Amino acid sequence: MALTRDNWPDRAAVQASLAARFMLPPLPAPVQDWFAWCRRMGTQSLVLKEPGWREDSEGVLTGSGAVDVPSLMAEMEGYRFILNQKASTPEHLVWSDAVDAGQWQAHWVVLQNADGDPLIGDISQPEVPVLWDWHGSGRWSPQPLFPNLQMLMERIEVHAPPSLPSDDSPTVFRTVHLTDLGSEPLRVLTALKSHPHYRHLAGASLLKLKHQLPLKLLDDSVSLALKDDLVHRFEALGARVEVTERIHRRADGNAQHLAPSD
Repeated sequence: MALTRDNWPDRAAVQASLAARFMLPPLPAPVQDWFAWCRRMGTQSLVLKEPGWREDSEGVLTGSGAVDVPSLMAEMEGYRFILNQKASTPEHLVWSDAVDAGQWQAHWVVLQNADGDPLIGDISQPEVPVLWDWHGSGRWSPQPLFPNLQMLMERIEVHAPPSLPSDDSPTVFRTVHLTDLGSEPLRVLTALKSHPHYRHLAGASLLKLKHQLPLKLLDDSVSLALKDDLVHRFEALGARVEVTERIHRRADGNAQHLAPSD
């Protein structure tokens, strides 16, 4: 039976399949520290703001975060491990290894990503230097970011929206909904995998989102940059998004909530 939207493998199936098919080189001690750190962070939204890394974006991390070796291997799906959809069945997933094609290094592991741009750990070094690269360029040529993995853990912060201003200036809260997937729905659904709200979904669960429109991409956020980034990203894929605004204004010490505007 071929893979379809109704029987697409979930993350657990991907992890089990990769663990049965591949082995990673010995992992340095800092990677175990990374597993423990990811467990502590849980499902919190995380952000990395670092000069020289994705300077035109907010740096919100969109990966799941690896807590053990199987989940670390699953983080490399689409980077090192490529699923052959046509040759796979629900009971037997067929993978190719980008290392064999010279397109990936065996000592690279994907630690996290931001909208598909990977943070890569070099496990050939005991301190695990951290590299990064843009995705979609056709080849991987990662650049150094941190000299060790510990520094990455120190620089990542929990992502929280700014607090309300203390003066009387109005604050605009923005909500963004994905209302139509456009003419290439699979591309849009794939892009949703990098969104914090939907990154835990895979296979059939992800495909079912097409029947659950509208989908919330941003909820009552004061970030204009994040709103603009979401609108640009999904409209570039041919999708349709809707933006509503709620204005919070303090007058005579009281908060006023104005009607949403498009």
